[in-house]
Amino acid sequence: MTIFGAFFFASIVLTSCGGGVEADAEKMCDMMCDAQELMEKAQKDPTNTDLMGEAMKMTTDNASTMAEMEEKYKDDPEGKKALAEAVLACKCD
Repeated sequence: MTIFGAFFFASIVLTSCGGGVEADAEKMCDMMCDAQELMEKAQKDPTNTDLMGEAMKMTTDNASTMAEMEEKYKDDPEGKKALAEAVLACKCD
């Protein structure tokens, strides 16, 4: 569960590099929802080792995105603020 928690925390910071802030915010929300869905699956079936592999793949895939986002918004405090607001407004179905 610790890995799932770490992944969820990291997903808050992550987004894709394509498009503007709106596209990045949408991607961030999608990633958060995917992480939430995976955590819910893991809570329902804690012995399913396939979920651990899926979580590790998500983490690996998103590590490069984190680096790209950091670079993209390093000098853009308004962009960082917009992304933070998007995290607060994110609603998962």
